[in-house]
Amino acid sequence: MYLVFRYHYNVTDTRLAEHVEKGTEDGLYISCVASCSELWAIIMDAGTNFTSQVYELSPLFLHKEWIMEQWEKNYYISSLAGATNGSSLVVMSKGTQFSQQSYKVSESFPFKWISKKWKEGFNVTSMATAGSRWAVVMSRNSGVSNQVVELDFLYPSEGIHKRWDNGYRITATAATLDQAALILSVPRRRPGDETQETLRTSQFPSTHVKEKWAKNLYLSCLCYGRTVS
Repeated sequence: MYLVFRYHYNVTDTRLAEHVEKGTEDGLYISCVASCSELWAIIMDAGTNFTSQVYELSPLFLHKEWIMEQWEKNYYISSLAGATNGSSLVVMSKGTQFSQQSYKVSESFPFKWISKKWKEGFNVTSMATAGSRWAVVMSRNSGVSNQVVELDFLYPSEGIHKRWDNGYRITATAATLDQAALILSVPRRRPGDETQETLRTSQFPSTHVKEKWAKNLYLSCLCYGRTVS
């Protein structure tokens, strides 16, 4: 259970460092990031098990050289987001269980690449979009025994509920204006509390989030897509 939990949304590039530094001083680490209209949402909490964290706000989607430098220092990508202008926010952490990572940026959802990596013992651990482009991060030793993708032009509600009934839980989400992708995984270790809910909203759901905290439900994934009327 997360002991301390904090979120910020509609954060500009210039205010990002201020929020992260304040959270870090309070012993919090970034657990999730998302972007809407070139503004950032960041979720920080004290229950991540991370021991150290770095992040980069880059005009590139994604900044390969910086990511490779951090891999050399034993940091692994733990969350990422892309903005419509093509920039990205990449968060890399120590204290993850990952042992190796690979990522791909493509113009369409990289199904074939994901299938190939699954066979090599990798699982999807982070996703993001920038405009119509996708970035998918896959990791070895992710604590997952099985994984599936739900990709749809609309929110795949029926598919998600079927997967939930079979022990899957949503572990990553991303969306373009045309498609929404959800990664659902079966954890190797059965979690103590298996409850999971989803919410679709046209604004950041701050009131809803606070109501769910009272029921020990916490934000684990966040993404922005088109508003369906």
